[in-house]
This record gives sequence, C-alpha cells and structure tokens, in this order.
Amino acid sequence: MGKQLASALGALALGAGAVLTSPGAVHAASYPTCNAKKVVSASGSLFTYQPYYTGTGSRNCEMSQGAQSDAVYALQIAIDTCHQDISRDGIYGPETRRAVRAVQDAGDVGVDGVYGPETRKVMKWPLYKGGSGSVQGCSKLGV
Repeated sequence: MGKQLASALGALALGAGAVLTSPGAVHAASYPTCNAKKVVSASGSLFTYQPYYTGTGSRNCEMSQGAQSDAVYALQIAIDTCHQDISRDGIYGPETRRAVRAVQDAGDVGVDGVYGPETRKVMKWPLYKGGSGSVQGCSKLGV
C-alpha cells in the first residue's frame, strides 16, 4: 500500500508541474541556469557581482555541479572572499558544491548543494567601491 501511495503522489506531483528527482522527493519547477555575472548595486557607491541568466536578466537562476561559466566564477569569488577558501576556476565541481552546502546550512535554507534564489539571499557578497577593485567588506543583500 505504501508504494502505491508514493506512486500516486508522484504522478499527482508530476501532473502539477513538479519534477521528481529521487523516490519520494518532489521539487518545484526549476529556474534557468545562471550563465553570466552582473553588477548589482548594494548601497551608495558599493556594488557586487552576482550570477544571472542572460535570457531574462534575472538573478532568479540556478547552478549545480557540472556548470561552467562566469556565473560560477562570480559565485566562487563570493564564497572564497566572504565564506571559506575555495578554488576559483569557473567550474562548479565537488568543492563548490560542498561550499554551497555549507552556505545553505549556515543560512538555514534547504541544503542540496544547488545554488539558486534562496541561496543567493543568505549568502554574503563581496562589496566593491567604484573602480578600486578592492573589497570593502561582505554583506548579505537579501534580494
């Protein structure tokens, strides 16, 4: 009876547009893959770089293991500067996945190692001023 119920719930979830990723796990529809970085204003003359999807200009995008782009590089810089030491190579490998999981755990959001909007909101981002190129500090932007 339990397997039949799980199958029925899975079919219902798929019919509602959800994606089944493992037995018993149902996730909402996914976001597009972040594929570039953009300048995001913080306050005053401070700004940071965050991953975004060029197709819509939205920062509501996601990345996971295997991704390679400027967006991954921007994520790695933020983690390396504001959270923990990691390599900066633009490749979302096991090290980046582990670091994202640590950020998610510390931020009290779902821990899956996939960067997305909820992770973006709990991350600290390096803040730059004007054309100096030097980091002025780290801050959660929350948006």
